[in-house]
Amino acid sequence: MKKDYDITKAKLIIWDLDDTLWQGILSEPESLKVNDVSDNKTPKSGCRVNFNLQNLKFIQELTTKGIMNSICSKNNFENVKEEFINGGFQNFWEFFVFPSIDWTPKGIRVKNIIRNMNLREENVIFIDDNISNINEVKFYCPQIMTALPEQIKKMSEELYLVNDYDFEHTRLKQYKLLEQKAEARENSSNEDFLRSSGIKISIKKDCLENIERIKKLISRTNQLNFTKFRDENIENTIKNTESAYIIAEDKFGNYGICGFYSLDKKENKLVHFLFSCRIMNMGIEQFVYSYLNKPELEIRGEVASDINIPADWITLVDNLEVRQVLPKPENNINILFKGPCDLYSALSYIDAECNIDTEFPYWNKQLVYILAHTHTAFIEQTHKLPHQKILELTQRFPFPNPDEFKTSFFDKKYNLIFLSLLTVTHSGLYINNNDGCYAFFGYADCDITDKDNWEKILAPLPENARAQNLIMLEDFRKNYTFAGNPPVETVIKNLEYIKENINGELVLILGSEIPTDKVLAGYENMASRHQILNNAVRDVMQGKAKFIELSDFIKSDDDYTTCINHFSRRVYAKLAEKIVETANEILGKEYLSLKKHNLSEIAI
Repeated sequence: MKKDYDITKAKLIIWDLDDTLWQGILSEPESLKVNDVSDNKTPKSGCRVNFNLQNLKFIQELTTKGIMNSICSKNNFENVKEEFINGGFQNFWEFFVFPSIDWTPKGIRVKNIIRNMNLREENVIFIDDNISNINEVKFYCPQIMTALPEQIKKMSEELYLVNDYDFEHTRLKQYKLLEQKAEARENSSNEDFLRSSGIKISIKKDCLENIERIKKLISRTNQLNFTKFRDENIENTIKNTESAYIIAEDKFGNYGICGFYSLDKKENKLVHFLFSCRIMNMGIEQFVYSYLNKPELEIRGEVASDINIPADWITLVDNLEVRQVLPKPENNINILFKGPCDLYSALSYIDAECNIDTEFPYWNKQLVYILAHTHTAFIEQTHKLPHQKILELTQRFPFPNPDEFKTSFFDKKYNLIFLSLLTVTHSGLYINNNDGCYAFFGYADCDITDKDNWEKILAPLPENARAQNLIMLEDFRKNYTFAGNPPVETVIKNLEYIKENINGELVLILGSEIPTDKVLAGYENMASRHQILNNAVRDVMQGKAKFIELSDFIKSDDDYTTCINHFSRRVYAKLAEKIVETANEILGKEYLSLKKHNLSEIAI
C-alpha cells in the first residue's frame, strides 16, 4: 500500500485492535499464536492477545506531541478494557478518547468519532489491517488518511517532524471533557444541554503574556479560524489593534485559552477571529462576535459555524484564569533543548518539574525543511545580526530561509541549555566573503562552491531547470567560501560566542566516534569527522560547558539504525538517563526524571 498519510497534518489517529494494535483476535482465543513471542509481541499473564509494545510506546509519544488516539474495533467493549487491565496496560487505555468498540460496520463509526471530536477528516489517520474496512471508511470519510499496520513503524520514525509538545497532556484532558459532555448530551436537546452546562467566558487583554498559546491557536486552528491569517508578526498586530483572548469554563471543566481576536478599531474590521475546535457548538464564537457589535469580518475559506446565531446561554465574567500547569514558584526553572532528532527522541523518556522549551527541525508552511537554525553558526548570527541584515541574507539566494532565524536561544530565562552538535558535522556551511555571514546548504562532504561537484548537485533536476541553477551556483561561488568538513574553526568561534552571551549553563551533545557500516548519503566517514570536531570542542570548551558523549552509549552496530546519527531506542533511553542526571546535577535539584511508566520490556 502506498503512503496515504502525513503525520505532520494529523490531530487524531484511530486504531483498529486485532492484528493492528496488538497481535491476535480477541474474540477467538483458540486461534491465538501464544508461542509467537518477540521483543515487540510479549504476552502478559492473563491476556488473550499479544500487545505490541512499540505501538503502545508510539501512542504515548503521540499524546506527548498533542496528537490524540481513538479506537474503532469490532469487539466487545468490556472485554477490550479488561484486556488492557489484565495486561498491566491500564495507563495506556487512558490515552484513548471516544473509543468505538462494537460489532457494527466501521465507516459510520469513524465518521461519528471525527464529528464528536470536532475534527476534520483530513487531520485524521485510520489504521486497520483489513483493506475492506479501509475502503468502507474512505467511502464515509473521503478525505481521511489511512495506513496498514506495517506502516506504523515508518510513521513513528517520522513523528520527529511534528514540532509541537504537550508534556502535561493538556489536549488529552480537554478531549476527555468532550467525552463527558457527549455522554451528558445524549438525553437532551442541544440547546437545553448548553443552557444547563453553565458556560462562562472571560475576555482578557494581556495577550503578550500568553503569546505562545496564541501562536499555537493561530497555527493549528482551521475549522473555526474565520480569517485564516497565519500571522508572522503577531506581536506587532497585538500592539496595533484591540486584541484579546478568550477563556471558557462550564460545569465539566476549564478549557483554558480557546479563542483570540484582533480588531482594527479604525476600520472596525477583524484581523483575527478564531477559536479552538474543542469549544465548537458551544456558541462562544457567536457570543463574542455579538459582544464586539458584529464588526466587519471577511471570512476566508470554509468555517464550521454560522456566526450570526444568537447564543444567550453564555455568561461573561472577569474571574476566569488560565488553568495551565506551570512550574511552582520554587521550581521556576527553564531548560531549552536545541538540535536535531537525537534530543527529540530522548525527550520522550523524560518527565519535568520545570518548563521545557524545544527548538528542533520542522517543515514550515511553505514545506521547506527548517534545519539550519540548529547549527552553531546560525545560532550566533541570529543574535548578532540586525533585522534588516537578516532580511537581506534571505532574499538573494533560495537559502537561508527567514524561518531559520527564529529562536529564543539567548533568552535570559534559560537556566540550562542542551545543544546537540550533530548538525554541524554533516551539514554544509558557507561564509560570505564580504561580511562573514553564514549560509547553509546540503552536506558537508559536498562543497557547492567547487565546480567539480556541480554535476552531482544538478543531476536530480529536470533539464529545463539546470541553466537557471547553474547561474545561481556561479553567483553563490563568487560570494561564499566553504567553511570546511567539518568546519572546526567556525564551530569553536560560534561556541565561544554562545557561551559568552547566554545566561545559564551549557551542555553539548557530541556525536559518536564509533564507526558503522550503515551509511546514508552525506554521512560517509562521519565517525572520523565527529572525532576531529569533538577533540577541538573538548580542548576549547573544557570548563565552559559540560559534554554528553554519544559514543558512551554505543555497545554494538545494532545501536545504529540508518546511519551514525540515528540510534536504537536503547541509545535514546540511555541519552535521556544521562540528560536527567546532568541537568539535576547542574541545577542542584531533581527537576527532571525518567518517565515512571516506561515499559520495562524495552531494554534500557
